[in-house]
Amino acid sequence: MKDAELITLGDITAYSPGVVLQEVKGIGNQQTTCCPVKLIEFRLDPFAVSTPHSHPSSEIWRITGGSGRVVTNDGELAVKAGDLVFLRPDRTHHLENSGCEALSALSISWRETR
Repeated sequence: MKDAELITLGDITAYSPGVVLQEVKGIGNQQTTCCPVKLIEFRLDPFAVSTPHSHPSSEIWRITGGSGRVVTNDGELAVKAGDLVFLRPDRTHHLENSGCEALSALSISWRETR
């Protein structure tokens, strides 16, 4: 294994109307994985809303473009390009694009290990 390798991305897929994502598939020869970390890039079209969901992983979103708001059971958080958002595991959340340009982000998630 080399000290630096390119990361292989999967296909761009539609997650819900106006929302697309692309998962990281592997590193270099694809036999090396990013586990236990999961990386996803996603984009919401202007005025699109992602599907509310929860998962057992902690997650950080790096907002890379646009603006909008993160909606959780305990409120809303305004976000814009450059922001970092921490999402707790097993909590329902979704993202709303409130602007005229695409809202894009990089998601890094991981399961707690003890």
